Amino acid sequence: MGFPFFFKREKQEDHSGDASKIFADAAETYKKAMQESLAQYNEHRKKAEEQINRGARITKHRINL
Repeated sequence: MGFPFFFKREKQEDHSGDASKIFADAAETYKKAMQESLAQYNEHRKKAEEQINRGARITKHRINL
């Protein structure tokens, strides 16, 4: 029993180009999301460190993160 599917080479090449574009877009989106998450993390960490340092001045203790 044979397979009745016959693919033209041109169609395969077109789909592989589309797939690589989609993969590149997904990778770029992931990279941007990671950069935004890192920026947000650093911002929250800075705020937390500032609050800890303000409290540490009052109590004469220092906390290292």
